[in-house]
Formats: sequence, structure tokens, C-alpha cells
Amino acid sequence: MHAHVALAIAFCAAASTAAAVTVQGTELAPYTAVTTQLGMSHGVTFSSFGNPACTFTELIPGTWGIQGTETWAPPSNGGWFNSPIFIEFVDMANGVTPAYVDGTVTCMWGDGGGDFDAVDMRAYDLANNLITSQTFTGSTFTQIQLTANGIHRLEFWANTNVGSGTSDTGLDWITYPTPQVPAPAALFLFAALPVFARRARV
Repeated sequence: MHAHVALAIAFCAAASTAAAVTVQGTELAPYTAVTTQLGMSHGVTFSSFGNPACTFTELIPGTWGIQGTETWAPPSNGGWFNSPIFIEFVDMANGVTPAYVDGTVTCMWGDGGGDFDAVDMRAYDLANNLITSQTFTGSTFTQIQLTANGIHRLEFWANTNVGSGTSDTGLDWITYPTPQVPAPAALFLFAALPVFARRARV
């Protein structure tokens, strides 16, 4: 194997090793509308349906987490319990460039109990292809997780076909591998291979 090719492959492999990042429901002040504030510190942005923001709110007494919002339930009112939550991973260097994670994403999901809830957790890649999806059920705070490579976006939707009509999407302790951007070394590898081939024929 050509030395430059080996170096590029080694660089890509090293870039895929990532530590864990965790978003807690107390990262920002209570009832703060959160969109891009955690882009550079955590490599993640949030949005919801009908409103660009999610909210750091009290999911149950003493437990703060993340809820979606509706146009009629603004962040200042704590959002709305079953509004979807959309998460996108971004480059922590600038908080904007689309990124992805390889591995397991976990979070605590649910509420204080009293009913049977269900939520759909969906993972999409950078090309907006559905990678994997799973439905989780529970009657109180429950850890849920998905494992896949190339996850750029996560969606959390209340599933009232499986759970009760009051199924919620409240999240806390969202933990994931450090987001990565497509490695420049990979682009170098594909661009440089024809050059190596031409040199080999000379």
C-alpha cells in the first residue's frame, strides 16, 4: 500500500474514535428556548414542530429536561409534552457544519408516570435517509437508545397508537459520541488515488 494512502486511512480511523458528550436539561436557564446555543459546546442543535425551538423545562417536579414546542405553546410556557423533538449533530468547531455520530445514542425519556407512554426514535444520515427506527414504551423515566453509524439527525415522536393519548417526548441526559464531520483525509484519498495510479504507470 502506498504510504500516502496508508496515512489517509490511518487518519480517518483515528478521527472515528470519539468520546461521549451529554446534554442535560439544566444546561441553560429554565424555560429557555434552545436552538443553536449548544452547537459549539456540545455539537448539537434542537428544533420542533411548528416552532424552531425546544425548551429546557421541568418535565416532572425536580427533573428538568427538554420538550418540543407548538406555536400555541411557546417556550416561555414550557413547550408542549408531546411535540416532536428534532436533534441535528453539527461540527463543534463552528456549531454549523453538518456532522454525524457513529455508535450509540442514549437518553432518558418519559415523565412521572400515571399512564403508558410510547415514543418513536428515528435516526437519519447526512443524505436524509432513514437509518433505523425503534418504538419505546414505559410508564416513567426510561433509558432508550439506538446504535448506528452515520447518524446526523434524530427525531422523537410521541406514538399515541401504541401508548396513551398523553404520550410525551420529554428527554434528559442525551448522550452520544462526539460529532464528526466527513474527514478531509477521505476526500484526499479519493482525489489522490488517480494521481498515484498515473505515477505507477510512468
